Amino acid sequence: MEKLILKIEGMSCASCAMNVEKALKKVKGVKSAVVNLASEKALITFDPQNFNEKDVFEAVEKAGYKAFYEKANKRDESDEFLEKVKKAKLKMIYAWAITIPLSFIMFLHMFFNIEFKYHILINLILSFPVIFIIGIDPIKSAIKALIHKNTNMDVLIFFGVTSSYLTGVLNLLGQKIADYSGVGAMITSFYLIGQYLENKAKGRASEEIKKLLNLSPKKANLVKQDGSIETVDIDFVKVSDILLVKPSEQIPTDSVIIEGTTSVDESMITGESLPVTKSINDKVIGGTINQLGTIKVRVTQIGESTVLSKISKLVEDAQSTKVPVQAFADRVISIFVPSIIIIAILTFIAWILFPSDLHKLNFWVKNFLPWVNPNLNTISAALYASIATLVIACPCALGLATPTALMVGLGLGASKGILIRSGEALERAKDIDIVVFDKTGTITDKELYITDIVSNIDREEFIKIVASLESYSEHPIGIAINKFAKDNNISKIDFQSVKVVPGLGVEGYLNNKKIIVGSPKFIEKIAGIKDIDKSKFEGKTLAIAYEDEKGLLGIMALSFKIKENAREAIDQIKKMGIKTIMLTGDNEETARYVAGQVGIDEYFANLLPQDKIAHIKRLQEKGHVVAMVGDGINDAPSLKQSDVGISIGTGTDIAKEASNITLMSDDLISVAKSIKLSIATFKKIKQNLFWAFFYNIIAIPFAALGMLHPVIAEAAMATSSVFVVTNSLRLRNFKI
Repeated sequence: MEKLILKIEGMSCASCAMNVEKALKKVKGVKSAVVNLASEKALITFDPQNFNEKDVFEAVEKAGYKAFYEKANKRDESDEFLEKVKKAKLKMIYAWAITIPLSFIMFLHMFFNIEFKYHILINLILSFPVIFIIGIDPIKSAIKALIHKNTNMDVLIFFGVTSSYLTGVLNLLGQKIADYSGVGAMITSFYLIGQYLENKAKGRASEEIKKLLNLSPKKANLVKQDGSIETVDIDFVKVSDILLVKPSEQIPTDSVIIEGTTSVDESMITGESLPVTKSINDKVIGGTINQLGTIKVRVTQIGESTVLSKISKLVEDAQSTKVPVQAFADRVISIFVPSIIIIAILTFIAWILFPSDLHKLNFWVKNFLPWVNPNLNTISAALYASIATLVIACPCALGLATPTALMVGLGLGASKGILIRSGEALERAKDIDIVVFDKTGTITDKELYITDIVSNIDREEFIKIVASLESYSEHPIGIAINKFAKDNNISKIDFQSVKVVPGLGVEGYLNNKKIIVGSPKFIEKIAGIKDIDKSKFEGKTLAIAYEDEKGLLGIMALSFKIKENAREAIDQIKKMGIKTIMLTGDNEETARYVAGQVGIDEYFANLLPQDKIAHIKRLQEKGHVVAMVGDGINDAPSLKQSDVGISIGTGTDIAKEASNITLMSDDLISVAKSIKLSIATFKKIKQNLFWAFFYNIIAIPFAALGMLHPVIAEAAMATSSVFVVTNSLRLRNFKI
């Protein structure tokens, strides 16, 4: 399966997003389609063998909208969005420049019964440009939707403002009907306020991702073949080019250092505040800051292949997914606008059939709500209530409740080095009650180091023997011992008839004498030695050398360094009421020692990869929601089996599919942060959905009973959408 992201133009509310989604799902070869109202993008998953992109564009157009490929340059896309916000602001200003004097005339008439000569004609003249020129977009959108047999929020606005304007025309022609033409202009003006504030807020919702994209510098210092330096646009830089980076400058693009030593601030990528020392052959990430020395780097990745671009793509894909709780809201949205139109028609009929009963209610309510006018004739009161019902309904709040919170939460996570890959993963993460950790590379560093050497022969000779035999093994213990020998300039000797026993040890012959290097169990089994004294080496891995004639040659103890913040991270997770378990292939003694040092609740040692999977399955069968934390490579099967797979310390390799959450740094505290962020984001989603449903359930009956002026109804509708987006934006202040 492959994925395609398209920009969708012409959507005004959640119903529009649903219409596009339905159209896309009918296209041949499309397996799934998710349309995000907040980002105005569609994420399409398709079978490349049975798919034609042209069909997608045609389907969107037939639904009444337009589809475009994403901009290759994200800065251009951001500039387009800013231009859209600017236009929305100008429309709002122009509309209110006309509506304010119009509302003053309405105010004098409504509260002081003061009428200007030809005031109805003045209302019609002033309202016309507001409704049919400045505010023409919702009318166009509504007509297009109706032509394509769809409905959206703009259809409600269309019926509301056109019927309002029509009352003024009928009144001017001598019909005994209240003039609501000015109301139509005010509805449009409040609608434009809502559109401006909503667009501005949606832009802020994706601000964290924009900040990441803006980290990439626009210029680079290119080292030419003759050694001269030329400052060029970043778009002209190619893979294998040599670049010069001075202190305090940003690394132009992903590269490897070929000259110099420095420290690099990677906090914007990993979330870690301390700079990282870098030297020759070390990788550096584009957008990070070179702090100290001048370095030369060779470019390894450009454009969409860079880490920054991959992060942006990953987060955008995640923002285009849905959390399962959104499914109910989607079902409501799919019938929302038609239902409101039916309710508005029934409201009109009810006021025609039962005017006296409804007017009695309004006489009583006027004591509390001064805008209620119980003296309207029957047809005017019916229009008053039905128009208010049309414009107060707000499907947008329902449609924005989830995606805006997702955009903010996922963007905040990305800025802290926490990449959550989908809305589904976010929802599952809030319910985690057990976190399972791998040991090596997760709780401890990946590389072993020598801690103790106890030898019964010359120390250097002992190291030479052990390192030489272990050089035939690819086991991490052998690698660590050989690195130690190399660092200490200890040469190797040749053995004959070497035999490697995987996972246990190595044996070989030196001067016709058999020597064995291996674990205590291996030595005890092969050499028959019992009760090797290991009391001095608690929690450490041992490599023991034995010769047939001389007996025990010595012991080399190795250990993994426990990560600095491991204990604090485990404590934070446990404070959330989450149980911690460590699964490791290491021996019982080492596992017990590490678990005790960091405060793990429970541990299991001597496990093969399939044993870890089986253990996670058993926990899930008992009803637990299990997160697995691993390095994303060796632990891929366990990460996939868990409910939430968290890969830690993947650095530049963020494309791994095994995990649901990718942590850019290897700081275990990020595990606790990712769970806290998921809980906080989902809390916002629930708040937004509650408000959206509560608002519509309360507001629509009030409007239908004639208790809300249509202008107040439209202002409430605009406020409802803005409230949802603003509430999501509060998540940006969440401390993780």
